[in-house]
Amino acid sequence: MCGACETDNMYSTHDCYFTFQASLFPSSALSRSAANNGNFCIVKAVMERGVTHLKLTPNQGTYAATDLDLTMSTAVNGRPVLYTRMGYKQGLIIGRSSFGQLRAYDLQCPNCDFNYELKWCGLYELVCDKCKRTYNINGSEGYVQSGDKGHNLAMYKFVTYNEIDGMLVVSSGQ
Repeated sequence: MCGACETDNMYSTHDCYFTFQASLFPSSALSRSAANNGNFCIVKAVMERGVTHLKLTPNQGTYAATDLDLTMSTAVNGRPVLYTRMGYKQGLIIGRSSFGQLRAYDLQCPNCDFNYELKWCGLYELVCDKCKRTYNINGSEGYVQSGDKGHNLAMYKFVTYNEIDGMLVVSSGQ
């Protein structure tokens, strides 16, 4: 197998497109995760009374409640935003490794048919309650750290953060 093929296979081909205007929420857990090494954040899109909220769960830090529950607009820079394309079930893990690599992973366990959500069990570790695997995301491809061998986390190929305009984009390139 060629090196380029192996690199391509580490990225999810599942449809994903998420944009976030971090400059509108400068103290939010997601804005900090996009900008600061060692910070990651679980991001879930939840509809409440007809309005989309981003529910954020950071891997570290202290935040005000308003920085963990963001009321979202239906447009960014005049373009409509749909939060239904945030991976398998409208959830992502976004942040920077302690080495500065900006990454985005799907929130669903790849070894449980993307039907079980992961949650924090350590600073850079997530666990699936069903299969009990833990995954490490610090400077890695979201590998299985403990439990039965299996698939790495679904990682999205295009993750950019423009510090000037504060725009964060996650895409599978589909």
